[in-house]
Amino acid sequence: MATLEKGDMVNINYTGRTQEDKKVFDTTFENIAKKENVFDEKAVYRPFTLIIGKNWLPVGLEEELVGMKEGQKKIIEIEAKKGFGLRDRSQIRLIQRREFQRHQIKPKEDMKAEIGGQIGRILKVSSSRVKVDFNHDLAGMDLVYEIEIVKKVTEVKEQFICLLEKRLPGVDFTSTKIEIKGKVIEVELPKDTRFMEYIQFIRNGVTRDLGEISNKYDKVSFIEYYDIEKK
Repeated sequence: MATLEKGDMVNINYTGRTQEDKKVFDTTFENIAKKENVFDEKAVYRPFTLIIGKNWLPVGLEEELVGMKEGQKKIIEIEAKKGFGLRDRSQIRLIQRREFQRHQIKPKEDMKAEIGGQIGRILKVSSSRVKVDFNHDLAGMDLVYEIEIVKKVTEVKEQFICLLEKRLPGVDFTSTKIEIKGKVIEVELPKDTRFMEYIQFIRNGVTRDLGEISNKYDKVSFIEYYDIEKK
């Protein structure tokens, strides 16, 4: 059984906890999410797809995946600097309250808000200014992950489906048609995705991700068919 290398696509299950208090902050298991009171109705609980080395998960975790094999389980301890980073005091900033009004946001302590393209947590609200912490919630914390390598994904059609599911969680891609014609991949997505917001960006992103896994193909062609209604 081949060991995992940087650049491989892999499906993993995991549960992440903070090392100090053992609180779960993320998991691929619905039952654990409910038990630990971190369940999100909008989330899709299933094995997580990643390309090792792209840092879709903390860098310290992805480094430890190299050399593992399918079915292997491991407990990984990660220092804060290789998790979500160290806390940076410069990321705690005072912002004029009118900036929130301009975005039609009513600031409240402990709420999250996006300002200037960054998401931060509001620490304090005064009559004229708002103190916001733009550090990640887990910055400065050491982490512990329990992981299992579910599968190394090597077949291009399955890779493509996995990448689509990652970018559009909850969408059913079982009807997706994929054909390999030489160095061209032809893809017919489900009809209900055609008018989704940002679908063009998602197509571009999936194509770019696939190029980082394999250099066998030159292009991806997205095919759309429309039935003519006959009266």
